[in-house]
Amino acid sequence: MKKYIYILAALLGALAWTGCQRPKEEEPLQQEKPAPADSVWIVNIKAVTEEGATKGLAIGDGETEAATATLKSIWKDWQKVQVYLNGTKIGELSVTPDSEDAHYATLSGEVTSTGITAGTSRLTLLATERDTWDYTGQVGKLLLTDDAENSIEKKYHYTLAENVLVTGLAAGSTTGKGVLTTEQATFANQQSIYRLSFRFQKSGSGTKTPITAQRVTITSADGHLVQGQGLTGSPVTEGPISVILGSATADPFFVALRNGNTTSKENLTFEVVGSDGVTYMGSKEIPADYKPNGTFVSVKNATLTGRKGLTESNEVVTTAL
Repeated sequence: MKKYIYILAALLGALAWTGCQRPKEEEPLQQEKPAPADSVWIVNIKAVTEEGATKGLAIGDGETEAATATLKSIWKDWQKVQVYLNGTKIGELSVTPDSEDAHYATLSGEVTSTGITAGTSRLTLLATERDTWDYTGQVGKLLLTDDAENSIEKKYHYTLAENVLVTGLAAGSTTGKGVLTTEQATFANQQSIYRLSFRFQKSGSGTKTPITAQRVTITSADGHLVQGQGLTGSPVTEGPISVILGSATADPFFVALRNGNTTSKENLTFEVVGSDGVTYMGSKEIPADYKPNGTFVSVKNATLTGRKGLTESNEVVTTAL
């Protein structure tokens, strides 16, 4: 009898143990662990421009786009600034321009990283809303008010602040986020803006006739016009820059050019497809003083002396080739 009692007790114990276990399908979901308190940082950075070089653009002297001698660069509240640490993006900041002088702004937001050390770490800040650093696909428009999606101001005017030192890391508050401070960030333009219009003079003599341009392709003699590049300058894709205008015009239009050669003079070669179907060709020497990126270069009424001839076509081109 005692033998059966022991067996019964063992069975009851096994049943009790089984009943205490939660069926596998009823186990609670595994939640991701929250980020450590010192990995998310609230950031407020004072930004200033190098000789007024910020991402927003405005006409600087009250003239029209065709007549202005200067461009004024100012911060605008629609801008975004991408934050990088050692080549890795760690956050995006919003822009609040200074109410009295829009050459200054406060950049605010959050960054996420556990690899930041006060007094040692340095940030790179790139003012752009885009995921790529790219100069292809331009349409000749300068300001956001000219083209809200494809203007130079919106898509092709990059400004950069490098080696911005992290000066302090404060413990987080009840939000669990720390506070990161830096030295003032100084931004510089990464490309020049060229204003272009063209005339044709056969073989360099006689009457100069305005060209109603539909498309222009620009090639540098040294071959260092930048089509696109990575944040650190590598990899860099170099080659001609083409601008396809929304409508043919003899009036000046604009193109953003980043040149790897910023110290010596060189010729820029232009191939301009006119509304008459003719491709006009010529070049213009750009002096060394106008080569540094961040320059406004006006090349109005550049004279082209060659042409390839008439190409007749009924096809309507709506996309870049």
